Formats: sequence, C-alpha cells, structure tokens
Amino acid sequence: MKKEGLSLSELKNILNQWQSRLLLNNWALGLKIVDFKRTDFRQSGDIKVDGKRKKATILLTCRPFRDEEKVILHELVHLLLWDFDHFCEKLALKHSQPRQGDHDKYFGQLEKQVSQLAKIYYSQYKYKKITGGKT
Repeated sequence: MKKEGLSLSELKNILNQWQSRLLLNNWALGLKIVDFKRTDFRQSGDIKVDGKRKKATILLTCRPFRDEEKVILHELVHLLLWDFDHFCEKLALKHSQPRQGDHDKYFGQLEKQVSQLAKIYYSQYKYKKITGGKT
C-alpha cells in the first residue's frame, strides 16, 4: 500500500508535538497507516485505545483528503475524552442498538464536540505561534 501525503516520520513528529501540548506524555502513542474499507463514508482517521495500559494507536488513511495534522489532533481529543465517551456510550447502548437511535445520536453529538474542541486547540496553538505567546 502506497502512502500519500505526509511521510510517516513527519506524522510521528506531529503526533509527538500534540501529545506534549495536550499533556498526554503518560500515554504510549503510535501511528498506523491503513486503507479504510468502509463504503458508507470516507474515513480519515480512528483511534484504538487500551485505557488500562495507557496505550493508543491512531489509524490514518493511506489516501488523506483532510489536513493530516488536524486529523491527528481530532483523534487525540477523542483520547482526552475517552473515559467520559466510554461511560456515555454504555448508557446510550442501554436504550438502543449500535449505530441506531440514541446510540447514533450520541455519536453524532460526540463527533461535533470533538471537532469543535480540536478546532479550538488548533487555532489557539497557531495563534500563540504567530504572536509568540503574547495576547
């Protein structure tokens, strides 16, 4: 499988920078380039988490169609919210089947919130970088 976009080395550098900025240094984080096979939508990333061992792997598409730094950040925000997300998902699954009803609504709301938080983190970091940290 041929990887398009940034090199794995560049992506790992981006991951390390955001891991530090988000204070996730107590996690063992990795990256894996994959060919997502979903047919219902184009997937740019995913994260697999082992909360007990504090290990996570971010999966990135081999054919990126979004800014890869923003995808990494988005997946790291999922990690920041992981315990809360896991708790809420269990509640949603008590009332509906996976990917239906309340569970589907929950995922829609989760993605909206994660995307908004990722945008905030990204814009604040870029603003500090431009201004030298001065407000």
